Amino acid sequence: MKRLLIALLISSSATLLAQTPSVNRVSPSGGSRWTKQAPIPTSFSVKSMVALSETELWGAASPFFGAGGELVHSTDGGATWEPVIELGHINAVYFVDAQHGWVAGNGLWHTTDGGETWIQDNNWGTMQDIHFVDTLHGWCSGNGGIAYYTTNGGLSWTGVSTGGGSTMSSIFFLDQSEGWTVSISGRIMHTTDGGSSWSLSHDVGDPVANLQTVQFLDSQNGWVVGGDTFLKTTDGGQTWSQTPVPAGTWAFGARFRDRNNGIAVGEYGNILRTTNGQTWQTERPVGSGMRYWEAEFVSETVAYVGGDNGAIAKSVDGGSSWNMISSGATWTTRAIDWLDGDTAWLAAQGGEIAKTTNGGKLWERVSVTGFDIYGNLHGVDFADEQFGWAVGDNEVFGFVYPDGRISRSTDGGETWTPQFSQNGIEFFGVTALDAQTALAYGRGTFASSACIRTTNGGQTWHGVTGLNVTNGFRDAFFLPGSQTGWIVGNDIFKSTDGGASWSYQASGNGAQLAGVSFCDAQNGWVVGFANQILHTTDGGQIWAPQTFDAPPLTAFMGVTAVSPQVAWLSGWYGTVAKTTDGGQTWVAVPIEGTDGAYFELAEFMDAENGWIGGDQGVWKRTGIQKR
Repeated sequence: MKRLLIALLISSSATLLAQTPSVNRVSPSGGSRWTKQAPIPTSFSVKSMVALSETELWGAASPFFGAGGELVHSTDGGATWEPVIELGHINAVYFVDAQHGWVAGNGLWHTTDGGETWIQDNNWGTMQDIHFVDTLHGWCSGNGGIAYYTTNGGLSWTGVSTGGGSTMSSIFFLDQSEGWTVSISGRIMHTTDGGSSWSLSHDVGDPVANLQTVQFLDSQNGWVVGGDTFLKTTDGGQTWSQTPVPAGTWAFGARFRDRNNGIAVGEYGNILRTTNGQTWQTERPVGSGMRYWEAEFVSETVAYVGGDNGAIAKSVDGGSSWNMISSGATWTTRAIDWLDGDTAWLAAQGGEIAKTTNGGKLWERVSVTGFDIYGNLHGVDFADEQFGWAVGDNEVFGFVYPDGRISRSTDGGETWTPQFSQNGIEFFGVTALDAQTALAYGRGTFASSACIRTTNGGQTWHGVTGLNVTNGFRDAFFLPGSQTGWIVGNDIFKSTDGGASWSYQASGNGAQLAGVSFCDAQNGWVVGFANQILHTTDGGQIWAPQTFDAPPLTAFMGVTAVSPQVAWLSGWYGTVAKTTDGGQTWVAVPIEGTDGAYFELAEFMDAENGWIGGDQGVWKRTGIQKR
């Protein structure tokens, strides 16, 4: 919701949440600065975590596909994070003390100075897990049924076939001699000579068993976990028995504090816990959030889990309850709606919104009912602190357009109720005029689906009149407390009756228009593809083109009209620009490290305070507005 009529000074009096993740990525600009707020600490999937204490934590993160990856480090229990180094594709990290650590992935790296510097030992690929028992003796497991060992701290490694040829997903050693490794094809392998040779301990008998984790508590008691296979041994691996798990369990990672207490995590937010080493209970079911890959149980009370798209959660009660300590939602941020200087919502891919109550210091993820993990949330808009809508689509393979969805919240975004679903629609945005009235718009296979409206809180939705729906609509803006608004697609249309009917105003000059914003009834801007900037000073009767020196065929996707003189825009290739003279000139305002970003939004509360967001996350600009 764009409630911009007057400049607002941003309140800093909000009580901060217990965990407010931040990261050291600040770009100063005069009296203002840009701070990355989401996703923090990383946008990559957290594949591995190791905790040196309740407060010091390392994470290894990589994209699901492709190259790239980074290490992240916290020394205050996840309240703040520092991206330490960007490496190749990495899957595992392990430290034996505060100084000595190793990373495995498409190669092996080690540090002897607490992560200040990293030395690449080789570029082999692909390693899935790594484990050390001291500063010299370590092992890693990888693709092709190969396990590797080192006796000199990682300076050199020797590869040994474990037999079978499938990926060895996890490895664990009790001492310099005895260890185990498991494969995704259901084999548990055992060594007593430090990894020089391996023998079969147990075969699940299922080639797709997908065993993912092995851990021993002592020489007799150990666990192997993967999918719904939870195997336990009490005789050093001579025999293994299946432990019953709740229906719907699917695990990728597990960690045990002792023989009785353990956590298992997995598909789409699944978290389980045992307190007796015999039975498991579901703390979070499949479908409750992001896929989790790793668990780290570090004390009687404190535990961490990490997963897709930078998701990290923390428990301080032994795993009974969990709070997200990472900030942001999945993948690309499509839209932001703000209520005041503290409360705002963002819409993202992965079927999620994120909400902040402290100005964006922490964005808490919420899965929106009605959307699956392949869902794209393109729009979110709240009429007030309680009532709002989220719109977008779920991918449907084989259809021209996906499955359009609308969900509503009546509790400020904490929970959501599906209201509308129809195949062949792609919703790009939603505008809430009040708690009962809203418009959802996009494009679809039927003309009537390009813009629909509700006047009863979303119980029913119906079409509107007067729109030419060629290629649909990407943005709409209504003056706060008014029935007057504009909607843009290939053309510009205006409504004076709350969106029930529309009249044509102007053409988009052959380009798709993507953003519209007015500061009052007369002054506004429209931006779009192919470097389009249009400006009006008479409520849209006349639209005059403006220019900004951006690369050819840049799409300007977001705009905020702050005043008749001041406006912000954002777009592809890291484009951020500001005008202070009514658009006669636009000045680039770069954000450090975002040259290749595809920005989707420019949502400002006044001339100096606002958000920019897109495929690389969300940045906030904060500063004191000059009087």
